[in-house]
Formats: sequence, C-alpha cells, structure tokens
Amino acid sequence: MKKFLYFLIFTLCFFNFSFAKIFNIENKIQLEVPNSHKFIRYDNTEVAKIFEEVIDGIGDIKIDAYLVGPSKYLDLEKARLDGEDLMENEYVKSIMKKLERKNFQNENKAAKWMILEAKKIMRKEKIDFITYISIFNKNLKDLLVEGNELDDMILELQSMNNSELVKTTKELKKMISSLEGANNKSYFIGPTTIDYNKFKIAKNEYGNLFLKGPSKLTYAVNDILSIEASLNVFIGSHNNKTYLLISACYVDCSKFNSKFDKMIKPVFSTNTQVQETISSTSDSSNMVEQLKSLSELYKSGVLTKEEFEKAKKKLLN
Repeated sequence: MKKFLYFLIFTLCFFNFSFAKIFNIENKIQLEVPNSHKFIRYDNTEVAKIFEEVIDGIGDIKIDAYLVGPSKYLDLEKARLDGEDLMENEYVKSIMKKLERKNFQNENKAAKWMILEAKKIMRKEKIDFITYISIFNKNLKDLLVEGNELDDMILELQSMNNSELVKTTKELKKMISSLEGANNKSYFIGPTTIDYNKFKIAKNEYGNLFLKGPSKLTYAVNDILSIEASLNVFIGSHNNKTYLLISACYVDCSKFNSKFDKMIKPVFSTNTQVQETISSTSDSSNMVEQLKSLSELYKSGVLTKEEFEKAKKKLLN
C-alpha cells in the first residue's frame, strides 16, 4: 500500500489557476503563469537519457529542461531529485495516518480513497497545473534526420499550407484510429490512454509549423482503478529553437485549455488567420492599429526582427 501511495503522490503531482506575471526562465522562454509558480532546472545528463533516441545522429545538440509549477509541488520534486524519502513528506505522512485509522479491508477501496485524499490536498494547497518544458538549441527542421519515417513526414508537413495541413491532419487521425489499440478518439499505450482526436497541426501567421492539442490522459492502476488528467501539448519553433511543452492538470481543470493558451502566448503565436485578415483589410485606421500591435509584439520580444519586418511588409502591401 505504501508503494501505491508513493506512486499516487508522484503521478498526481507530476501533472494540474490566477495568472499574474510574465515569467522569464533564464532568458530562454517567457510564460504567463500564476503568482505561485516557480521553476527548477533538470540535470542535462538526465535529460539527454530521455531524449537519447531523438538526438542520436544529429550532433551538437543541447537540451535545456525545466519544470514550472506551484512552489509546494516543486519542493516535493526537488526532494525527489535530491534522493530524499518522499514517504517522509508531510502530506504523505498525513494520508498514511488517516489510512491507518480507516483500516480498509479492501485494497481497491483504500486506493480510491487515497486518490480522492490526494486531490483534496491539491485543492487545499492550490496545487494546480504543472508544465514540463524542453528547449532544443536547433530549429525543428534542423532536428530532423532524412531517411527517418517520422522526420520525413514532418519535413513534408513543413512544405504544406494550412488548408493542406487540415486535410493531412484528418488523414493522420484516421490512420491512428486504424492502429491496434486505438479508436476514433483515443490511443491505448499499455495502461495509458491518450485522447489524440483534438490535436492540431498548423502554421501560424509567420509560417512556423506547430503541433498543439488538448487531450485526456487516463492511467490504469489496475482493472478497476484509474487516474485521469487533462493534458496539453505544444511543439514548435521560435528564434531558431524548438520548444516542447507538456502541461497537465488533475483538479479544477474546467478552464485548463484556455489558461494553457494564455500561458504560452508571450512567445508562441498559434494564430492562423492573421494573413487573411490583413490581406482583406484596406481601412487606414485598421492598418494603423495593426501596425501598432505588430510593434508592441516586436518590442515585447514575441516577434523577432525578421518576423516583424515580414509581417509589416505584408500589411503595407
């Protein structure tokens, strides 16, 4: 039972809102996060092991990995990284004491109670969502290796416009649904189920390819019990770097998707409609407003000089 509790605390905290500050992480990425959120950096050797297959054959690759979330959770994760016994954590001790008093005779009932108790603690301590961030020091296209089936597919996606990407995304979803362990909504990988149906592959107004999607993740503890999470994934390039963000929430997740979008907005644009809006607008006052907006994006660091000049030229033309 202690083993299950350890797993439960780690899993629930692994992934879960008042936004108030623009968070600059070592001048590598800016996010809009709640006041309570902080970050820790992972050791590069640990990160390299995780992405070993991805970076094999690319050479000269550097990955910076961070965890962003409420300070109370980060303290727990830091203790884990430092090799401390998480069973000595105050929250774990509290659950164990209550569990002993409950004296459950059925293991599944005990496990279900522990999940609810852990979520109750998360709500009380305002432990909302957390985000894992991996930053590669190369543009997405430079991370690809010709001859690799997946990489070749991404290269092909980069050559498409948005209408072609919409059609291709539908075909990819249909292909996934035909795989063993999948249906038209979810894909089953061992004890884990991922809802892939809402993933979006597109290019923003600056021509940068990105993949983004809210999803549901379900982890089966056993045949009876499972743990569910709301999941958000984003991968895209900016300033010649590739960013992978995986964010998850276990409690109070009704507005999680919109808050994830707001979090990444200081750096990543997912707007695919600006090109059409600009090209169809001839009113001078609208043009002034759009030029002003572009200038503000450039000054805030959201747009590079090249992206700013390209967007301005398109607007003026």
